[in-house]
Amino acid sequence: MRISMFAGDICDVPAEALCTSTNPRLSLAMGTGGSVRGRGGYEILRECEAIVDAAAARGLPAGSAHQTSAGELAAKMIIHCVASDAGHRSSPGIIRDCVKNALALADAAGCETIAMPLFGTGHARFKFDDAVRVMAETIRDQATDVRRVFIVIFDDERVDDAMRIVRSVFPNAEVDLQRGPASEETSSMWGAEW
Repeated sequence: MRISMFAGDICDVPAEALCTSTNPRLSLAMGTGGSVRGRGGYEILRECEAIVDAAAARGLPAGSAHQTSAGELAAKMIIHCVASDAGHRSSPGIIRDCVKNALALADAAGCETIAMPLFGTGHARFKFDDAVRVMAETIRDQATDVRRVFIVIFDDERVDDAMRIVRSVFPNAEVDLQRGPASEETSSMWGAEW
Protein backbone atom coordinates (compact mmCIF):
# COMPACT_ATOMS: atom_id res chain seq x y z
CA MET A 1 0.00 0.00 0.00
CA ARG A 2 1.19 3.50 -0.80
CA ILE A 3 0.64 6.37 1.63
CA SER A 4 0.43 9.94 0.35
CA MET A 5 0.02 13.11 2.33
CA PHE A 6 -2.15 15.70 0.60
CA ALA A 7 -2.08 19.34 1.66
CA GLY A 8 -5.29 21.10 0.65
CA ASP A 9 -8.99 20.53 0.06
CA ILE A 10 -10.18 16.92 0.10
CA CYS A 11 -12.21 17.57 -3.08
CA ASP A 12 -8.94 18.12 -4.99
CA VAL A 13 -7.53 14.68 -4.16
CA PRO A 14 -7.37 12.31 -7.17
CA ALA A 15 -9.01 9.40 -5.31
CA GLU A 16 -11.98 7.20 -6.12
CA ALA A 17 -13.37 7.48 -2.57
CA LEU A 18 -13.37 10.73 -0.59
CA CYS A 19 -14.15 10.71 3.14
CA THR A 20 -15.75 13.37 5.27
CA SER A 21 -15.27 13.71 9.02
CA THR A 22 -18.72 14.37 10.39
CA ASN A 23 -21.11 14.01 13.32
CA PRO A 24 -24.05 11.59 13.85
CA ARG A 25 -26.29 13.94 11.82
CA LEU A 26 -23.96 13.64 8.78
CA SER A 27 -23.82 17.42 8.73
CA LEU A 28 -22.28 18.92 5.60
CA ALA A 29 -22.12 22.44 7.00
CA MET A 30 -18.38 22.95 7.49
CA GLY A 31 -14.95 21.38 7.06
CA THR A 32 -14.74 18.41 4.70
CA GLY A 33 -18.53 18.08 4.62
CA GLY A 34 -18.96 21.72 3.63
CA SER A 35 -16.41 21.32 0.85
CA VAL A 36 -18.07 18.15 -0.46
CA ARG A 37 -21.53 19.78 -0.41
CA GLY A 38 -20.26 23.00 -1.95
CA ARG A 39 -18.35 21.35 -4.77
CA GLY A 40 -20.33 18.14 -5.20
CA GLY A 41 -23.82 19.58 -4.93
CA TYR A 42 -26.88 19.26 -2.75
CA GLU A 43 -27.62 15.75 -4.08
CA ILE A 44 -25.01 14.49 -1.58
CA LEU A 45 -26.72 16.36 1.28
CA ARG A 46 -30.09 14.87 0.35
CA GLU A 47 -28.58 11.37 0.40
CA CYS A 48 -27.10 12.08 3.86
CA GLU A 49 -30.49 13.27 5.10
CA ALA A 50 -32.08 10.04 3.85
CA ILE A 51 -29.47 7.95 5.70
CA VAL A 52 -30.08 9.88 8.93
CA ASP A 53 -33.87 9.62 8.52
CA ALA A 54 -33.64 5.85 7.97
CA ALA A 55 -31.61 5.47 11.18
CA ALA A 56 -33.71 7.91 13.24
CA ALA A 57 -34.80 5.33 15.81
CA ARG A 58 -31.31 4.02 16.57
CA GLY A 59 -29.11 6.92 15.39
CA LEU A 60 -25.76 6.68 13.65
CA PRO A 61 -23.06 5.35 15.95
CA ALA A 62 -19.71 7.08 16.34
CA GLY A 63 -17.12 5.36 14.16
CA SER A 64 -19.64 4.27 11.54
CA ALA A 65 -19.22 5.07 7.84
CA HIS A 66 -21.96 5.75 5.30
CA GLN A 67 -21.73 5.87 1.51
CA THR A 68 -23.30 8.37 -0.89
CA SER A 69 -22.74 9.28 -4.48
CA ALA A 70 -20.09 11.88 -5.28
CA GLY A 71 -22.55 14.24 -6.96
CA GLU A 72 -20.65 16.52 -9.33
CA LEU A 73 -17.23 15.51 -8.02
CA ALA A 74 -14.90 13.32 -10.08
CA ALA A 75 -14.72 10.69 -7.31
CA LYS A 76 -16.62 7.42 -7.46
CA MET A 77 -18.17 7.82 -3.99
CA ILE A 78 -18.21 9.81 -0.76
CA ILE A 79 -17.78 8.02 2.55
CA HIS A 80 -19.18 9.96 5.50
CA CYS A 81 -17.37 8.92 8.70
CA VAL A 82 -19.02 9.69 12.03
CA ALA A 83 -15.90 10.90 13.84
CA SER A 84 -17.63 12.07 17.02
CA ASP A 85 -20.43 11.11 19.32
CA ALA A 86 -23.58 13.18 19.94
CA GLY A 87 -21.61 15.32 22.43
CA HIS A 88 -19.02 16.21 19.76
CA ARG A 89 -16.32 14.08 21.40
CA SER A 90 -13.95 11.74 19.63
CA SER A 91 -11.49 9.10 20.81
CA PRO A 92 -8.80 6.77 19.44
CA GLY A 93 -11.41 4.00 19.19
CA ILE A 94 -13.82 6.16 17.20
CA ILE A 95 -11.06 7.23 14.82
CA ARG A 96 -9.89 3.61 14.40
CA ASP A 97 -13.45 2.56 13.56
CA CYS A 98 -13.79 5.40 11.02
CA VAL A 99 -10.64 4.22 9.21
CA LYS A 100 -11.63 0.53 9.29
CA ASN A 101 -15.20 1.18 8.16
CA ALA A 102 -14.14 3.59 5.40
CA LEU A 103 -11.63 1.07 4.05
CA ALA A 104 -14.31 -1.66 4.15
CA LEU A 105 -16.73 0.47 2.12
CA ALA A 106 -13.98 1.35 -0.37
CA ASP A 107 -13.12 -2.35 -0.69
CA ALA A 108 -16.78 -3.29 -1.24
CA ALA A 109 -17.02 -0.69 -4.03
CA GLY A 110 -13.78 -1.85 -5.67
CA CYS A 111 -11.94 1.41 -5.01
CA GLU A 112 -8.16 1.28 -5.13
CA THR A 113 -7.65 4.83 -3.84
CA ILE A 114 -9.17 6.65 -0.87
CA ALA A 115 -8.68 10.08 0.71
CA MET A 116 -9.22 10.54 4.44
CA PRO A 117 -9.08 13.77 6.43
CA LEU A 118 -7.75 13.72 9.98
CA PHE A 119 -10.85 12.34 11.66
CA GLY A 120 -12.10 14.15 14.74
CA THR A 121 -9.64 17.04 14.65
CA GLY A 122 -12.14 19.66 13.49
CA HIS A 123 -15.51 19.78 15.23
CA ALA A 124 -14.48 17.23 17.89
CA ARG A 125 -11.11 18.93 18.59
CA PHE A 126 -9.17 15.67 18.91
CA LYS A 127 -5.42 16.30 19.13
CA PHE A 128 -3.77 16.53 15.70
CA ASP A 129 -0.69 14.38 16.41
CA ASP A 130 -2.75 11.69 18.13
CA ALA A 131 -5.21 11.53 15.22
CA VAL A 132 -2.38 11.17 12.69
CA ARG A 133 -0.79 8.35 14.71
CA VAL A 134 -4.06 6.46 15.28
CA MET A 135 -4.99 6.72 11.60
CA ALA A 136 -1.56 5.65 10.35
CA GLU A 137 -1.40 2.66 12.71
CA THR A 138 -4.91 1.58 11.73
CA ILE A 139 -4.12 1.87 8.01
CA ARG A 140 -0.93 -0.14 8.55
CA ASP A 141 -2.74 -2.92 10.45
CA GLN A 142 -5.91 -3.15 8.36
CA ALA A 143 -6.30 -5.82 5.67
CA THR A 144 -7.57 -4.06 2.53
CA ASP A 145 -7.42 -4.12 -1.25
CA VAL A 146 -7.02 -0.33 -1.33
CA ARG A 147 -3.66 0.37 -2.94
CA ARG A 148 -3.22 4.04 -2.05
CA VAL A 149 -4.40 6.07 0.92
CA PHE A 150 -4.22 9.85 0.90
CA ILE A 151 -4.17 11.44 4.35
CA VAL A 152 -5.47 14.95 3.83
CA ILE A 153 -4.18 17.87 5.90
CA PHE A 154 -5.96 21.15 5.25
CA ASP A 155 -3.57 23.19 7.41
CA ASP A 156 -0.40 23.41 5.31
CA GLU A 157 1.66 24.39 8.37
CA ARG A 158 1.01 20.98 9.98
CA VAL A 159 2.09 18.83 7.02
CA ASP A 160 5.69 18.34 8.22
CA ASP A 161 4.45 17.17 11.63
CA ALA A 162 2.06 14.72 9.99
CA MET A 163 4.76 13.42 7.61
CA ARG A 164 7.11 12.79 10.55
CA ILE A 165 4.47 10.76 12.40
CA VAL A 166 3.39 8.74 9.35
CA ARG A 167 7.01 7.93 8.48
CA SER A 168 7.58 6.70 12.04
CA VAL A 169 4.62 4.32 11.66
CA PHE A 170 5.69 3.24 8.13
CA PRO A 171 9.51 3.35 8.48
CA ASN A 172 10.23 1.37 5.30
CA ALA A 173 7.58 2.92 3.08
CA GLU A 174 7.92 5.87 0.80
CA VAL A 175 5.51 8.58 1.90
CA ASP A 176 5.06 11.31 -0.68
CA LEU A 177 3.54 14.76 -0.40
CA GLN A 178 1.14 16.40 -2.84
CA ARG A 179 -0.36 19.85 -2.65
CA GLY A 180 -3.73 20.88 -3.99
CA PRO A 181 -4.54 24.20 -5.63
CA ALA A 182 -6.24 25.55 -2.49
CA SER A 183 -3.11 24.80 -0.45
CA GLU A 184 -0.87 26.59 -2.94
CA GLU A 185 -3.16 29.64 -2.98
CA THR A 186 -3.35 29.71 0.82
CA SER A 187 0.42 29.37 1.19
CA SER A 188 1.16 32.19 -1.23
CA MET A 189 -1.55 34.38 0.29
CA TRP A 190 -0.23 33.98 3.84
CA GLY A 191 3.37 34.22 2.66
CA ALA A 192 2.66 37.62 1.09
CA GLU A 193 1.11 39.01 4.28
CA TRP A 194 3.64 37.71 6.77
